[in-house]
Amino acid sequence: MTLRAVVFDLWGTLMTERRELFPERARIRYEGVRPVLERHGLFIPQDDFTRLHLASNRTLARLQEHGRDVSAEHRARHVIYQIRPGLADRLTDEDVDEFVEGYGGAVLETLPVLLEGAAEAVLEAQRRGLRVGLISNTGVSGGRHLREVFARHGLLDAFDSLVFSDEHQMAKPHPEVFATALRELGVTADEAVFVGDTPRYDVSPPRRYGWWVVQVGDRDDGDPSAHVRVPGVGDLFRGLGTLGLLPER
Repeated sequence: MTLRAVVFDLWGTLMTERRELFPERARIRYEGVRPVLERHGLFIPQDDFTRLHLASNRTLARLQEHGRDVSAEHRARHVIYQIRPGLADRLTDEDVDEFVEGYGGAVLETLPVLLEGAAEAVLEAQRRGLRVGLISNTGVSGGRHLREVFARHGLLDAFDSLVFSDEHQMAKPHPEVFATALRELGVTADEAVFVGDTPRYDVSPPRRYGWWVVQVGDRDDGDPSAHVRVPGVGDLFRGLGTLGLLPER
């Protein structure tokens, strides 16, 4: 079998957050959305806003468990609903867009970091002539801002396909998310390998859908399990070698 594409998970596979920056990000997020809130008479302290937006996140995370998601715009309205339900549907498109920029854009001022070997793995896949993709479930920051995160790390142009759950209103483990990536890459499941760290979303689903799967890390609660496990994404091509899937250099 000829391997033609490598598709990566994002969080825990290619990137991680700097938790020490979370308080600063919370401040930036609040300052970013406050003009929209106050324009509509919502004068809410930062701590209360943080508590309510996290409650919104928990609700939408449960939706993702069933393979569904909402757009960044609907996520914004859902947050507003926690504060004043009647206002959520009265916001203008301009209000919502401003809220999304302040809400999700805070990630650009508190940038996540690449995991060791991540850039090398992505660029090596590209160098070997493989199609390179990504499938990521999103949260506060949707695809529009995560693309900019990749751009700032100098990797955006290395991807042939970026599938973010908010942009498709579907999330891993839904089969259509994986099918979308295959269509965009122009390959079949048995010509692609998925690389991720979480068995529930990154290992068992693509394995059931006919992909090759390389798991990053040592969690063993997937059923079915990955074809091979590697300690980190920097070991990807060693893992592919053990499967006999390496294309010629």
